[in-house]
Amino acid sequence: MYNELTRSYNFLFSYYTTISPNPKVLELCGAHHQDMPYSNTFDDNLTCIINAYARPEYLPLIWEGVQYQTRRPRTTWIIQNNPGDQACVPRAFLERMRDRKDTIVVDSGINHGCWFRFLLAAIYCRTKYLVVLDDDTLPGRLAFETAITDLVEQPGVYGGRGIILKSLPEGPRYWQHEIYGWPAASEERIEVDIAQQMWVIETWWLKELFKYLPDRMFDVSAPGRECGEEMYVSYVAQKAGLRTYVYRHGLVYNARWSSLQAYEMGNDSVAMHMTGGLNQVDYYLAQFVKDKWKLLRYR
Repeated sequence: MYNELTRSYNFLFSYYTTISPNPKVLELCGAHHQDMPYSNTFDDNLTCIINAYARPEYLPLIWEGVQYQTRRPRTTWIIQNNPGDQACVPRAFLERMRDRKDTIVVDSGINHGCWFRFLLAAIYCRTKYLVVLDDDTLPGRLAFETAITDLVEQPGVYGGRGIILKSLPEGPRYWQHEIYGWPAASEERIEVDIAQQMWVIETWWLKELFKYLPDRMFDVSAPGRECGEEMYVSYVAQKAGLRTYVYRHGLVYNARWSSLQAYEMGNDSVAMHMTGGLNQVDYYLAQFVKDKWKLLRYR
């Protein structure tokens, strides 16, 4: 039955029929008909965080992709970091979302960056499970359900994309890695060093994130431009006795995939790999390894 929480805004349908026609994306999101209602049940054990920055045209699509999930979160948090002159802030959309009881909006005057979302969840998230999405990650409708099923079977940190750092004579380097999950999908869960793109986590251990924060995060002039949070999550999880995995995507492009449009949404001028935001990640990698983070190729 239609109600205020299941009635579709048709963000996905409008975008993928008129702006960038792609019926396959609509099918995999569950939005293949105009006014197709959102999932009509909520998982009271699940919260989702969408981290937004400078891709305002994609934020409504990602939010709506979450509402079509077969395992739909009780609450979706949108963290809108301030993009400065990089892009406009979609304030009309954010105001619309404020009127919903299933969505929380944090529209900040500063750029909190990548680390903040996990730290905020550690303090405020009260559900058993948490999904965290990057601002270029549109999940298929079965993504959350599939990843949580894997997590229940084998506890750990789960990601949509994962990397294993290669064994090198001089030690690990961030850019020297093998990719698993998206887009190198598999029918098996695979243990990796680092999860990326979409994280699926049990929240009981997130308080541990405050124990090992690197000094650099408190010293740099622009902490919002620091990356390294993805490896930090796996490093701290390991200290809590948890391994990191990519969940079972399936070999073909399907509704379980964590990111249906990553190439289209992620390759632009504001991407961290385009702006130098990843230049410092080897510093964090070296610090965590020094503090006994055990990588798969170095055990």
